[in-house]
Parts: sequence; C-alpha cells; structure tokens
Amino acid sequence: MPYNRLRKLNLDALGIGASLICAIHCAVLPLLVTILPLLGLEILENEKLEYGLLAFTLFVGGASLFRGYRYCYHHVRPLLLFALGFLLLLSGHFLAAGHWEPVFISTGALLIITAHTWNLRASRHCKVCNHDHNK
Repeated sequence: MPYNRLRKLNLDALGIGASLICAIHCAVLPLLVTILPLLGLEILENEKLEYGLLAFTLFVGGASLFRGYRYCYHHVRPLLLFALGFLLLLSGHFLAAGHWEPVFISTGALLIITAHTWNLRASRHCKVCNHDHNK
C-alpha cells in the first residue's frame, strides 16, 4: 500500500469495524459452536484468530487514539475508555468463565467503539490546529 493511501486511512473507522467484528464474533460463537463442527468449520473457535483480533484491536486502537490525543484534543477520556475496554476484552478471553465471558467481551467492545467514536468526532471538530488528522 503506497504511503499516501496509508496516511489517509481512517484508523478510527477501522477500529470501530474491528471492534464490531470482534463483538459479533464473540456473541455469535456460542450459538454456532454446536453447528460448525458438523459442517467441518472450526474457524470461529481458532485461538490464533482470537489472538490476531486482539492484537489488531490493540494496534489500531492505540495508534488512532494516541494520534488524536497528541495532535488535537489532549483529553484522556478516549484513551481511558479504550484501555478499560481492552482490559475487559482480555479478561473475557482469559479470566472470565461461563456466562460472564460474553458480558465482559461485549462490554469491552462497546467501550472501545465508544472511544473510537469520541476520538473520531473530536478529531473532526478540532479547531486547535488546521492540519489533516488522517495523517
């Protein structure tokens, strides 16, 4: 991907999408876990996919929110929401058991989506500086 296209990539939109995919993946998994093995499909229960989604969420979210914080609004609220949401995602995957796992993961995903939405709106309405925040 050329550097100019990478600069214009909206990391908040990508982060929101990744969080939605993660939330859907985690919400639908318990429903499909009984049907998919019958079809020979085990991709939703793949541990590498889980770790990949977590790493992608951390990388995109961290880069996007840090960029918004550094260049525009200087509020820690989206960073704290993201950190709490990611902590809940990790807790849901590694610590929570039974019916608490989807609660932790869904709440974490919603907090991450909220952080990205807040960051996106704050960056778009930034009047402190006059440069392109999609750099």
